[in-house]
Amino acid sequence: MINWIDVRDFLIVKQAELSFGRGLTVITGETGAGKSVIVDALAILLGSRTSAEIIRSDCEACELQAGFELSQNQQAREWLDQHDLGTDAAECTLRRLVYQEKPSRGFINGRPVPIQSLRELGPLLVDIHGQHEYHLLLKKPVQRATLDTYAGIEEEVRHIAHTYDELTQSRDLLQNLRAEAERSKQQEDYLRHQVDELTELNPDPTELDSLNASHTRLSHVRELVEGTWQIQQELDEAEDGAVSTLLARATSRLSELEAYDPQLRDCVSQLESIMALLTDTLTDLRRCRTSYEHDPEEFERLDARLTLLHDTARKYRVNPDGLHQELDRVSRALEAAMAGEKDIQDTERRIGSLEKDYDELAARISQARTTAAARLGSTVTAQLTDLGLEQAVFSVELAALDQDRAGRYGMESVDFQVRTIADRDMASLDQVASGGELSRISLAVQVVTSAIDSVPSCIYDEVDIGIGGRIAEIVGSKLRELGAERQILCITHLPQVAVQGRGHLLVTKSGQSDLKIDSLDRQSRTEEIARMLGGIEITQQTRAHAEEMLQRAMA
Repeated sequence: MINWIDVRDFLIVKQAELSFGRGLTVITGETGAGKSVIVDALAILLGSRTSAEIIRSDCEACELQAGFELSQNQQAREWLDQHDLGTDAAECTLRRLVYQEKPSRGFINGRPVPIQSLRELGPLLVDIHGQHEYHLLLKKPVQRATLDTYAGIEEEVRHIAHTYDELTQSRDLLQNLRAEAERSKQQEDYLRHQVDELTELNPDPTELDSLNASHTRLSHVRELVEGTWQIQQELDEAEDGAVSTLLARATSRLSELEAYDPQLRDCVSQLESIMALLTDTLTDLRRCRTSYEHDPEEFERLDARLTLLHDTARKYRVNPDGLHQELDRVSRALEAAMAGEKDIQDTERRIGSLEKDYDELAARISQARTTAAARLGSTVTAQLTDLGLEQAVFSVELAALDQDRAGRYGMESVDFQVRTIADRDMASLDQVASGGELSRISLAVQVVTSAIDSVPSCIYDEVDIGIGGRIAEIVGSKLRELGAERQILCITHLPQVAVQGRGHLLVTKSGQSDLKIDSLDRQSRTEEIARMLGGIEITQQTRAHAEEMLQRAMA
């Protein structure tokens, strides 16, 4: 529940710090005094959109703070723990700063948070009903959510909504996969032909260099044979001037001269090494020369292979040495095209599983709604009788949806119906209920559902619009009844409602630029009730009436 709120430089409020207790607290004041300022401040603190216009004139910023008791609020504690904002203290503090020229800032338990975090946590702390918000009960989603809350199936409904979303996404995916498979089918034959062609070619990234080398050698066999023979002659077999002969002669002469100069020994060794190297070279040269052999068949084979590689490379618009990579690419493309059918089968199985889950959830939800609808109808009807609508009958009608129109929240639509006069037919709320009747129907529904609502605090901004007299007194007692289950803050202009509060706040305006909010003691409260009962002048008679009303309400 709300323990306290501190409002600074908000609208025409300079500073106001208020504490709240359990049960019903009423907020009263003259028309135009700004009774809704507390509701507005709480709404902004809990993440409502706002602007710099809320900042008090001549101030740089507005500051809003509040403390909330969490000892009985399991949902809020879990949310805080999930977002690492929990605290050992029993109280959670929220703070929001709104600036003139920069974005507002939010804090939870002293830690900076995005404003979205305030919006998420807010509904777990306070349920705010603004002026004329009872019209929300005309909306079908609100009616459905109200019944589901009353039936205690909110978690199941969230689950079926998630299942429905997954089912919708899977069906969309299946449609896309089938369309893609149709397109892929047209390409599959072409891809398979490419894979077969390249597989038969069997390109090897190391093959091209070897083929080119062999092809070049066989293309120049004559030049190689003649050239190596000529070099062999010049190096070793010429009758005069062969290199080997000249080297042998030079080595022999230097060996003779070494006797006269020992340092020539190195030159002799070097010449001997050259002769040994020349001998090895001649051996290799003879071996190569004997290997050169004209082979027309081998040359034709090499030429055909190279031509095939180059032609295929041009066809696929790659380099010849990239053909093996092209084979990998088209193989993967073919696998992807063929895998489409498996994806379709997997998605079909997924859809079948989701449809089964949806049907099971929908059946449980339908059964729970059917039971809760009858119970809600009878209990709200009883409350309407208390609220002065003696002939009214309230019912919750469930209409089964077609199988192919299964909804996100189950297999039926929810319609709140009423008749306020005995001889009339039941009809939807928006067709028969007047504003005053609708406000009482809304209050009756809230009284019935309050016992199972997990939000500990509820604020009503003039829920008593359009009623008076005996009905106003009954509404006040109903609000007090609500206060036995939850903390209730109610802005009211009716003394019959105001006397029912355990606490009473008075909002007064001082001039045009300041607002004051006071917590009333018994004497001040009697004066305020007398003001609400009387007119310009408060008499002893109205004071006595006010005191009597307070005593009767407190009895």
